[in-house]
Amino acid sequence: MQCSNSFLCLKRGLLLLCTLFLPLSAFASTLPSVGFYYGFGPAPEAFHDFNWVVVNPGSQRLPIAFSKNQQVFAYVSIGETTPGDTHYQNLPDSCAMGTNPNWGGKIINLAHADCRSYLLNQVIDPIWQQGYHAFFMDTLDSFKLVDKSLAAQKEQEAGLVQLIKAIKAAHPDVQLIANRGFSVLPEIHQDLVGVVAESLLNEWNQGTRSYTSVPDSDQKALIAELRKVQGYGLPAIVIDYMSPKLNRQGWWEDAQKIQSLGFVPYVTDSGLTAVGAGLREPMPRHVLIMYNSSDPKQYSSAFANGAMPLEYLGYIPSFHRLSEPLPVKPRAGEYAGVILWSDGEPVKDVAGISHWLDEAKAQGIPILLIGDFQDALDNKTYMDLGMNQPTSREVDSLSIASQNKNMSYEMPITANPRDFLQITAPSDSKIWLTLKSSAGDNEDAAAITPWGGYVLSPYILTTLPNKDTRWLVNPFQLYREAFRLPEMPVPDTTTESGRRLFMAHTDGDGFVSRAQFPPYHIAGEVYMHRILEKYKLPFTGSVIVGDLLPGNRGLYPALAPLGSKVAQEVFRLPYVEIGSHMWSHPFDWPAIEAGKDYPGINLPVPGYKFSPYMEAVGAAKWIDKHLAPPDKKVAIDQWSGDCEPDAQVVGLAYSAGLMNINGGESTISKKNPSITAVPPIGIFREKWLQVFAPDANEDYFTNQWHGPYWGFENVIQTFEMTNKPRRLKPIDIYTHWYSATKLASISALDKVYQWVLTQSITPIYVADYGHIANNFFTIHLAREGNGFWIGGAEDLRELRMPTGLGTPEIANSQGIAGYNPSPNGNIYVHMDGNSSVYLALGKSPKPFPYIISANAPIAGFTSENSGFTAKLKGYVPVQVQLGSVQNCHAIMNGKTTTIPANGQLQSTAHSVTLHVSCS
Repeated sequence: MQCSNSFLCLKRGLLLLCTLFLPLSAFASTLPSVGFYYGFGPAPEAFHDFNWVVVNPGSQRLPIAFSKNQQVFAYVSIGETTPGDTHYQNLPDSCAMGTNPNWGGKIINLAHADCRSYLLNQVIDPIWQQGYHAFFMDTLDSFKLVDKSLAAQKEQEAGLVQLIKAIKAAHPDVQLIANRGFSVLPEIHQDLVGVVAESLLNEWNQGTRSYTSVPDSDQKALIAELRKVQGYGLPAIVIDYMSPKLNRQGWWEDAQKIQSLGFVPYVTDSGLTAVGAGLREPMPRHVLIMYNSSDPKQYSSAFANGAMPLEYLGYIPSFHRLSEPLPVKPRAGEYAGVILWSDGEPVKDVAGISHWLDEAKAQGIPILLIGDFQDALDNKTYMDLGMNQPTSREVDSLSIASQNKNMSYEMPITANPRDFLQITAPSDSKIWLTLKSSAGDNEDAAAITPWGGYVLSPYILTTLPNKDTRWLVNPFQLYREAFRLPEMPVPDTTTESGRRLFMAHTDGDGFVSRAQFPPYHIAGEVYMHRILEKYKLPFTGSVIVGDLLPGNRGLYPALAPLGSKVAQEVFRLPYVEIGSHMWSHPFDWPAIEAGKDYPGINLPVPGYKFSPYMEAVGAAKWIDKHLAPPDKKVAIDQWSGDCEPDAQVVGLAYSAGLMNINGGESTISKKNPSITAVPPIGIFREKWLQVFAPDANEDYFTNQWHGPYWGFENVIQTFEMTNKPRRLKPIDIYTHWYSATKLASISALDKVYQWVLTQSITPIYVADYGHIANNFFTIHLAREGNGFWIGGAEDLRELRMPTGLGTPEIANSQGIAGYNPSPNGNIYVHMDGNSSVYLALGKSPKPFPYIISANAPIAGFTSENSGFTAKLKGYVPVQVQLGSVQNCHAIMNGKTTTIPANGQLQSTAHSVTLHVSCS
């Protein structure tokens, strides 16, 4: 049989040996990981983590909805009808031999040619026409429920063989998986790519509607049949059924037991709607945050304060406003957790929200209740959670009876009698805060519970008189413990190749402003000579088109010629990326997008009427035509004013191939030393990510440019405080051109650059960072073997992981170039941009050469028997530090070089091909 699938292009005997004797990490790579989804609607994102996916066919689960590297199999019931499936509605009565008492389907007479023709023409062919060219054939043995005699069963088996041969004849390229059908394997094995058997260790009993263990005798009998499958060189796939528990507890262990027997596992729930565990167990990264604030999302506490700590932990906050229709029923493994974040505004659909959370709990999804949630749930739900509904009581005084070390996080908690709610945490809870009234009444105000956890207001956040905010509870540990988050590598947007990311960008404001010191050049020219040409680091500069339009079309007719000439000089610099700061610099985006027009809503560009297209795309095209050199184009839109463009505007930028940045901005400093001043990566405007600037610009540090003008040097505090005790943001020197108009401000900027040069950094452009930020939300992560599989990490190439997971085994990994300890006790792991990466981990791996760190992104890495080949593509002369390179030599760009004891190598080139060989 000709191999049409890469997993089958293995020698049959060798495949069998691999399944029996390879270690877990190697075993996992020799066979396909398989997932099954029988639900309706789009399959959860995690099903993109499997090589083979079996789905209930439908318009929302067509093969085009999956990765091109995946094989999608359509579920087809061969031996009996599927109740409610229209493909079987015209099955002739003569084809029905009886009924399955447990599932209700009609058992089909496979011995009859007309019945086989019906299955081929009315079931298989219509699904083939939908684009499915692979099928999972279920219920092959259903006839045994009716035909008990050996002769009758032989007739059915012969009909089954003829049907499969007919399917192959009609569709020669079809790929088929059989569910059991062991008795006919000698006749059909060459037509299959795999065989499935259900219930090896754990099963679902449809009759009693319960999960049970499989008796030892049944296990042994099934293992014997599966060994025969392997004897034909086919993957033997096992589906086990287990009850949904908190975070699918026990599913991965069951899958590993099946895998240790040499079979491809898949452990799921009875309805096969969960994200199961197989050779890979997808790690859910989404946390659903249901919130009831009526403010715009970016101003809600759930987003402004709750999102960043989740992202730091590697998770994706997905927001759902409670005033909108509730999401579809949650599925086990779909979310890492669910948060109900109540800001105290009335909740209208208490019954609906309560039922939805009951469903989530039943699926083993952890729940975290935050804020004024006492009236958001009904009494039944509180009873199911094992607690009483919080009840308001008047008390004379209130004191703290006990508090966990994770409370009073950024400032001490003060017990307030006016906020007293009588509540007792569920049994087996870990109580974080208990308050006691003078009358002896208790309020367990915060606890980690058997189903997740909760924190009541006002013991989450507090607002100071100056409107700054402080966390009263440690959000990192709250999320970690309430959601029972596993230790895993997390995608990191702050670091690349083991060094902290550095970037710099300037908005277009003040480009033609006069410098207030000799020789009185315009700010753009001063900035170019005193900063850009001095440091020659990657820099993104933008201009406002209205400032540079010639003649009476622009805002500054006298300065436009000089401004355009200087802009052309700046953009010709080889280390400058071109940005657009819009056509008219809207200051109030929501108002101008709503059609409002008043003085100061944008710059009064003569004859111009606001246009979303002209701001997002037209400005970039004008800059390309009039200011950019032939080999460059605008790469990024830098949002102006309040930085609140709507989805239409952000979508226009993406559709034109432009990245975007601005908004958000970290303002943490000694003046405001709270992580509430560190925003998330960005905000989704519908499906488009508006990327936030990592750090604040000089406006914040100079009181909106009212002084002190040297204030921007305090951004160094921000850089330091977002590096320790956790690296929360990259370094971004974010300014406006008018910083070059005053000696104090340009000197402060120079001081900031000097500080940056003392750091271990990987310089990139802000457009690169935009791609990294977007990639954070699309990466997939799954356990596999003794390590982790990472999918889709093409722009974001760094993982951060706890040391407790072990040490990367470079020789056994794929797409992993090295690792570097962080200043905060974690390990940064470097990926090479491959869309499919495997990180093997061990406690004491054998020494193997690797990259400790580099100042350039790693664009490729291949481990070899005695070393590796790596490609590094950066924007400055490459520096790289190597590890485990004793008795090794290196070749950089074709030239042999000695590796010093400290492993440090340097090149004058920005791009390097590095070969390391060891004796």
